[in-house]
Amino acid sequence: MLSQQTALWTTFLIACFSAAQTLAMAPADVRKHTMDSLANVPLMKQHHGRDFYKFFFTTHPEHRKYYKGAENYNADDVEKSERFDRLGHAILLHVHVLANTFDNEFWGYWKAFLESKGTTLSAEQKEAWDTLGKLFNEEAQAQLTKHGLPHV
Repeated sequence: MLSQQTALWTTFLIACFSAAQTLAMAPADVRKHTMDSLANVPLMKQHHGRDFYKFFFTTHPEHRKYYKGAENYNADDVEKSERFDRLGHAILLHVHVLANTFDNEFWGYWKAFLESKGTTLSAEQKEAWDTLGKLFNEEAQAQLTKHGLPHV
């Protein structure tokens, strides 16, 4: 189950990176303001991620159905759950990464990674990666919409 939820968050992150170009606020400003607002939920401190799920399941119980085996969980159940400790850490990490890198596009990172491994990317290959990213975002958005999940 963790892999399905991780896949959903990964799709969400990629979609957010792709959507960065269409916002009214400059991506650098988005990064600054979102990072500033994460000051009270630092990574690797206490159990902020698990606390998110306690909050989420309490204030939006209709979404518990997406967590097999936890459809009837309340905040006390989440508090005792190692699963939600791990999931909470993962979501907190994803949100921190998203906020901290919002003003940079993921596919640029990916192309730079490939080049760091000795790949010389031609202009056509770079364009192909950009196209793949655009199409991936479109499909991710369609799937999120189809399944009634949050989308851009």
